[in-house]
Amino acid sequence: MKNNLYKLIMLLTLGGLMLSCVAEEGPILIELEEEEPISISFASDIQPIFSNNCVQCHDETHPTGLNLQEGFSYDLLVNVSSNNYSPNLRIEPFSPENSVLWHKINDDGVFGGGMPPNGSLSNFEKQKIEEWILQGAQDN
Repeated sequence: MKNNLYKLIMLLTLGGLMLSCVAEEGPILIELEEEEPISISFASDIQPIFSNNCVQCHDETHPTGLNLQEGFSYDLLVNVSSNNYSPNLRIEPFSPENSVLWHKINDDGVFGGGMPPNGSLSNFEKQKIEEWILQGAQDN
């Protein structure tokens, strides 16, 4: 009987101690600094994609007038209505989803067939173009 009473007292004491342990503030949260997006340069990041993948067809002789050669491409792309899909813009700054070029390089069928016709850009190249458009499609 004494043994059972002793066990009961110990059990109640341990239970009371456990109930008295309460967290003061909840879980510890660690704030992480947001990384600034890397600025994409038209001259050093985007134009080389066009030069390596597009100018074989999109030069000064292209029937739509879309010359993607260095020195011409920016002025013929950004805020310019598409000849084939007017009034849609070839590139609408800050809005890849409203940019004809974005749909063409992703071959999603929204504006006809994909570009380039002989193969796809790499995912890395597509991401660069998307980020450049999201950053305002600047001529930098």
